[in-house]
Amino acid sequence: MLYELRHYDLVGSHARSMVNTRFERHTLPIWKRIGIEAVGFWWVFVGQSPRMTYMLAWDSLAQREQLWGEFEADAEWQKARADSIAQAGYNPVRTMTSAILKPTEYSFQARQRNQPSRLAGGIFELRTLSFDDGRKLTQASEWFEQDAHAAMEAHGMFTMGFWTTVIGVSPRLTYMLVFEDLTHRDRAWAAFHTDPYYQTIEGKLYPKGQPLIAQTESCLMRGTEFSGWR
Repeated sequence: MLYELRHYDLVGSHARSMVNTRFERHTLPIWKRIGIEAVGFWWVFVGQSPRMTYMLAWDSLAQREQLWGEFEADAEWQKARADSIAQAGYNPVRTMTSAILKPTEYSFQARQRNQPSRLAGGIFELRTLSFDDGRKLTQASEWFEQDAHAAMEAHGMFTMGFWTTVIGVSPRLTYMLVFEDLTHRDRAWAAFHTDPYYQTIEGKLYPKGQPLIAQTESCLMRGTEFSGWR
């Protein structure tokens, strides 16, 4: 099982409705016909914006290449895309970035069919950790698996998944958390960081006084209008 995380940075906030319409009326029905599985769609509201982020699930790279190739060659899609650009007079997507991710052994296997009901209307926090080398990534991943993951869940953080980058900027560890609202997020993070247990495990992120994590990027998102998570 592999996942693809895609980011669409738009030319401006005015392009959001155009992207919503194109996905809801055209892209999603075509994907359903072809067999492309979308796990989720989100709009970033704290972080780089206007940006739409979405995640696809693939059985393998071979499946991804086959089905994505069918999608790009699909006559209905080509017409829908061309018509929407012609009608608006511009392409709503300024830049697109993509990464292929592999779930860690301790990750929840997010699929289209198994989304917990608590995701509806929630706040999604996407966090990306960058490392100087693969060894440090492995150590940090083990920290989450053996020490932090259970504690995060205990303080009300639902972890939608942990993934390492297979194709894209690496070494990176990406994970996604789900909260009921912003108040719940602030309360959960505060409880986690002030938990006496956290004080006993935090030092493992700084072996010999040096941080394992070179950089942390975070953004807050809500489900798109067509995601069913509003």
